[in-house]
Amino acid sequence: MKANGGSLFKTDAITLRSYSYGENDKIVTLFSDELGMVQAIAKGARKIKSHMLSATLPFCEGSYLLYKGRSLYTITQYEFKRAYKNISDDMSNLLCAEFMAELTLKTGSEYFDRRLYYLLRKGLRCLDEGCLRPELLDWAFALYIMDINGVFPNLDRCTHCGEVIEGTVWFSAAAGGVVCSACHSRHADSFMVGRATLSALKYIKTHRFEDLSRISLSKKSESDINNIVRNCLSYYISPDIKTANLLNLHVIKESRSNDGKD
Repeated sequence: MKANGGSLFKTDAITLRSYSYGENDKIVTLFSDELGMVQAIAKGARKIKSHMLSATLPFCEGSYLLYKGRSLYTITQYEFKRAYKNISDDMSNLLCAEFMAELTLKTGSEYFDRRLYYLLRKGLRCLDEGCLRPELLDWAFALYIMDINGVFPNLDRCTHCGEVIEGTVWFSAAAGGVVCSACHSRHADSFMVGRATLSALKYIKTHRFEDLSRISLSKKSESDINNIVRNCLSYYISPDIKTANLLNLHVIKESRSNDGKD
């Protein structure tokens, strides 16, 4: 929403990144519901008693009044709305939030789609409230991102030949989805997936974050979904998503830990 004066903008936003600038200031990356991704300077934010300090903390949500300069916005007013405290206090939650933030930065920096802002806000709130496991939330968030970008994988007929898949199902990000046994050799990145995995992916696509806790996944399906998400993100969004590698290591570690408890 543009305020009086022409170069002032009032918008709700979530802080994704911040770094020190000069002796007292900070540069903040904000993802807003009106302006998309913006860089803004928070003057005096490095001072301990500054009222701008909370405006620069990662994953804080607030209402910002921004002045548009030549290269940067300047935060002139800030009204705090929400801090996601349970995220910073738990390593799994923090890793999950960083993954969502990095995906948002990758996609939101190229174009503005208000759905991305509301998706991020919903994802952070769900994570903070413990609606479901962090890794499942991340997989769902990535799949929703792909759906918004129009690259959600085909999960029905063979993507290559169009035939109904009767036997073993394979998946190829390069092909754009599932492929049959006769076609999978044409795609070097293909790997076998279970039909239960496909059912889970279809459920995720058509349901809200809050509904995903109803899914019961086998270790095979979790591994399949993790591989599908990672391969699709690398192929369609960016091959350089640092937190995706950290998330993968965390999933493997958790799986091994659970194996030891059985």
